[in-house]
Amino acid sequence: MSESSSADDAMWEGFKPDAARAIRARQGFEEAVAGTLDRPFDPSTHGRVIAAVEELRDAAPAAMRVAQLQPRGGV
Repeated sequence: MSESSSADDAMWEGFKPDAARAIRARQGFEEAVAGTLDRPFDPSTHGRVIAAVEELRDAAPAAMRVAQLQPRGGV
């Protein structure tokens, strides 16, 4: 296995958990907001939005790492 292939494999293995965390945080936020829009005067939905915003904040470093990845490879 070449060094380039090993580096690409390591990058991919590091990418997967970061991408999954960022996606889950965004989906959780979207679901929480949708629930609040469906029932805006139900205080139980408000806590879900607050928790989802906190999860977005916690997942921000992972999302930034994903956004900063530069795909390599050639044709």
